[in-house]
Amino acid sequence: MFCFMFFFAIHVIRLLWSFLWCFCTIYASMPEMGQEQIEEKLGHQFTDRRLLQQALTHSSIGYNPAKPSCYERLEFLGDAVLELVVSMELFTMYPDADEGELTKMRASIVSRRHLAAIASKIGLGNEVFMSPRLKATGGSHSVTVLGNTLESLIGAVMQDAGFTAARKAAMHLLRESLENACPTLATNPKGDLQELLQGRTGEAPTYRVTQLPGTPVRFSAVALWQGREIGSGTGSSKHKAEIAAAAAALARVQSQDSTAPSGLQSDHEAIIHG
Repeated sequence: MFCFMFFFAIHVIRLLWSFLWCFCTIYASMPEMGQEQIEEKLGHQFTDRRLLQQALTHSSIGYNPAKPSCYERLEFLGDAVLELVVSMELFTMYPDADEGELTKMRASIVSRRHLAAIASKIGLGNEVFMSPRLKATGGSHSVTVLGNTLESLIGAVMQDAGFTAARKAAMHLLRESLENACPTLATNPKGDLQELLQGRTGEAPTYRVTQLPGTPVRFSAVALWQGREIGSGTGSSKHKAEIAAAAAALARVQSQDSTAPSGLQSDHEAIIHG
């Protein structure tokens, strides 16, 4: 009888130790929620903070009564809200663009890769609550996870305060992308260039803009990366000149067989007339 009780106690201790180890491992993977920083970047303070927590919870964590459900339903809602907000803004900002151009610009802005690049820029990956296994395999930097989480945050704002607040939050994140959209190119060259270069070294390109002499007023821009000029362009406004320079730099980078920065050899220049 004594031996039975002894081995039973050992078995129970082992089970408790295993449970405690799993519990600590899971919660060690939980980020220190910088919820106030996220709210600041969204331009929205949540009334129901459970929605914010849910928007940051990946399905890999499984069922946990102590945590909210995962972000997938909010992602579904946020995806629809972003499509509508971007459509409305593009329609207003580019009155001369036809349906095809508007559609291509919208597709570029709300693409998973572009949303992931924005999420990465604001450090969102470090705030997602996910399983230790997913985190160990790079889940915090996954394009899918980052893009989905950004959509879920917009969905959370929608549920928390309605469409006006969700639109404001979306514009807080996407204003630069919308302003840099170019009907002539039907793409987002600044966003694409930044995404491409940051994916290599983590460093984003910068731009040097100067006003050209004479009339009408025109501007010249040079795209710079790692201290080197990688593209130039001109336009009737500063942001159009930057877009032209980004388009030239993007063409230059993509034309190289090697992805190494030192492989940039040829010269390209794009001009946007307007």
